[in-house]
Amino acid sequence: RNLARVRVMPSLVIELQQGAMDPNAKVSDLLRKALVVATKLGLEEFKIWIELELKGYGSQEVPEYRKIHGEVKAENPYHGWIPVVFKDAKVNEKLSQRATNQSIGEIEDLLGRDSSAKATYQIAIPPEIARKFGEEHGLPIALVADRSQLTKVVEAVRNTILEWSLKLEKAGILGEGMTFSREETKKAAITTFNIQNVTGIVGSVTDGNIQFGDYNSIHSNLKQLGVPQAERNELLEDILDELRTAKAEKKPSLLKRGIDWVNRNKETIGTLAETIRGWFGV
Repeated sequence: RNLARVRVMPSLVIELQQGAMDPNAKVSDLLRKALVVATKLGLEEFKIWIELELKGYGSQEVPEYRKIHGEVKAENPYHGWIPVVFKDAKVNEKLSQRATNQSIGEIEDLLGRDSSAKATYQIAIPPEIARKFGEEHGLPIALVADRSQLTKVVEAVRNTILEWSLKLEKAGILGEGMTFSREETKKAAITTFNIQNVTGIVGSVTDGNIQFGDYNSIHSNLKQLGVPQAERNELLEDILDELRTAKAEKKPSLLKRGIDWVNRNKETIGTLAETIRGWFGV
């Protein structure tokens, strides 16, 4: 008897996990696949992190894993790179750590040029210090770091992608082929992904120190859950925006408005209601 064969499309999330566990897979390629997942699920904050890793951070503050440690050295034409020690210990300490804002692709390219474990890399130090040192000693100066410092950046990103994909799977978000179901998209909207520097709105408004992250993901989540635009605007613009600068006497009424908003929309937003309620100290 012939049985009908049902073709099951591979899960994009599982493919991402497999790639993250493959030491030969380029992390820049994993990021592009992760970008597809984040975009299709409407996870804007994670998408922003992915794009920064792909394009480079520019003047943006970099996450902790992108802090490179090394030794300040000057390039002597006869003896190569020689150690430099400043009289001020604080200057030595400050210059021995620099942030790298290069894209993951650029870092992978540097690592690929020399696979030797003894390979070293020169990272620019503040121009004013380099200029002053050059004027006084006639030698170029840089922070010299070994290969492991760049490797740790690439591996941190790889691990972040793996952890994220595992959380997606745990939440029942796998996808089929290149698509995700409406149910999976809804689950993603109400699932918290606290990985590396991917953060949303944190803190408590009750102490007057509420901190705001990127509104895009919150707005996207509410929209996907079917919250009307007027309701979304009231929460994000009329209530939360005003809380940032409100005087102490006005905060109680804004907090009440926030709680009323949650109670009014709790059936629509499901478990996200508890998260939002927490912003108002309840």
